Amino acid sequence: MFSFDLRTLADLSGPDRAFLSIYLKNEDDKGLLASRFKEIRAFLSDQPTELEHFEENLKLVQPLLDQPFSGKSRVLFVCWALDYTQSHDLPLEISTLVRVDSSPYVRPLAELQDEHEQFAVVVADNKGASVYLVSAGDMEREKRVRGDIKNSVKKGGWSQKRYARRRDKELERYATRVAEQLKGLHDESPFERLILLGQEEAMAAVEHALSNPMRERIVGHKSINVTDEEQVAEEAAVDLYFEEERAEEQRLWNEIKAGYLSGGLGVAGPSRTLDAAKTGRVEEILVTRDVKIKGVRCRACEDLAHGTPDTCYVCGSSDLFTVDLVNELVELAAQTSAHVEFADAFEGLTEVGGVAALLRY
Repeated sequence: MFSFDLRTLADLSGPDRAFLSIYLKNEDDKGLLASRFKEIRAFLSDQPTELEHFEENLKLVQPLLDQPFSGKSRVLFVCWALDYTQSHDLPLEISTLVRVDSSPYVRPLAELQDEHEQFAVVVADNKGASVYLVSAGDMEREKRVRGDIKNSVKKGGWSQKRYARRRDKELERYATRVAEQLKGLHDESPFERLILLGQEEAMAAVEHALSNPMRERIVGHKSINVTDEEQVAEEAAVDLYFEEERAEEQRLWNEIKAGYLSGGLGVAGPSRTLDAAKTGRVEEILVTRDVKIKGVRCRACEDLAHGTPDTCYVCGSSDLFTVDLVNELVELAAQTSAHVEFADAFEGLTEVGGVAALLRY
């Protein structure tokens, strides 16, 4: 399962840019790092304390960079001041980048987790059902249930009725076994979304056999020919998953709009969203995936603000450094158990600055 404890990472923070975060697309991209490190040294030349942190961080990170890859990409977080090192190989490809900041740069991880949540797929016809778990883009069959439900035949009188009743019972027992396998899979590896594929009659029977909590996880159905089961099922499941993901983004936007227009539980724009996040009032944040929003953090009092003011709004200090405000919002959300939904750009959200939020109170 692709999952990171963003809250623990978000809690690691300080008044100086003492953290080094590196995302590596692949081993070949290691050669790009030297020039990036040289640029960072130049930018930190007027901050001797932070430059020292950076040089010591490079010593810490080098052994981690030298390790062979076991995934598609790698993320590394180091902080000499805290004697902290973390290295994770990722099952998904991610762009190479380097960040120096007061905390781990977690925005790319939050985007990956939002876009690639674990979900389950049932592919069923009257012959049998397969239960799959899709995690980090990979679809693996976890369970198989035999059906062997005979097709309807034309018989007359009482024989036809007895045959129909017997067949209905067999279909019910078969669907119940599939439902039990799904529950067992969820107990072992929880998922929030479920997709049903295959023959209409079999899908309907399985849905009817599910418990109410499991039935509420269904986000899509599609009738498919299961002859080439895995390839067809994977393509159909991924399409339905991302259709639901886009629909969920629109539902959240509509909730935020309704709350905003009624003067209630919706805020829009970087400043208002940040203010709400600071006080723990945010339930969900909706942010444009590629939006760039600048912010500053004060070295004296650690206050965070939107924009690039010359002095701190809280203490008046001019000792500020710029930050990626979206990354800061992700950290604030993780610290208060709020959710961040990343969306492709669309009209409305873009016009309010690329970020908005649904509030708890």
